Amino acid sequence: MSALAMQPLPPPALGEAMAGELERASRMLGDLAFELGSDEATLRRHLTGLQSIDHVTQILLNLATVLRAGEGADQLAGVTLEDLAARLRASLN
Repeated sequence: MSALAMQPLPPPALGEAMAGELERASRMLGDLAFELGSDEATLRRHLTGLQSIDHVTQILLNLATVLRAGEGADQLAGVTLEDLAARLRASLN
């Protein structure tokens, strides 16, 4: 098999667009968490919730990575969150 045949195909335009939107949503959530966390009283009262926002942003970025992986590649290879990778792998079985 040639090296060219083993290359992953680029993601379809819709997948690329969706990945971009997931990254955009992640940035928006990150900005919100930063804004809320910069208020000391809010940070003290809602630390766990703000940490959840960070986890959600990581999930969104990992899903964008999966969308960009393209067919023919291990689409879950770039997923860095173990809990997300496990849920996605379970959905494939």
